[in-house]
Amino acid sequence: MCNNDIALSCCLDKISVQDKVCTIIQLAAAGTQVIYTDNIAQIIMGTGYVKFETGTGTMTVNFLRTGVATPIQTVTIDPGGSTSFSAARFDTISVTTTAPAQGEFCITVRYTL
Repeated sequence: MCNNDIALSCCLDKISVQDKVCTIIQLAAAGTQVIYTDNIAQIIMGTGYVKFETGTGTMTVNFLRTGVATPIQTVTIDPGGSTSFSAARFDTISVTTTAPAQGEFCITVRYTL
């Protein structure tokens, strides 16, 4: 709640934080791998990219929130492809492949403390 006794300002400044996380995606067989988990903020936003370097089939990136059954956002990439994304209100990101796959995942997350 804002403090209305302070002239010209009613709310305290929030501390904004930005982190960049990059990782190699490497699945030896079809399956799912968690590639990012947030344990700091309840409201998180992120932008980044996914690159599907080698493999067959498809790679699906799911942005998940604990307690919500359906992914908040899903991105699907074909072999040799890449895509960028913007997502919000997630706390976990997983990658699912239909065959062995290798690629790269990079995200810049933003949140307030």
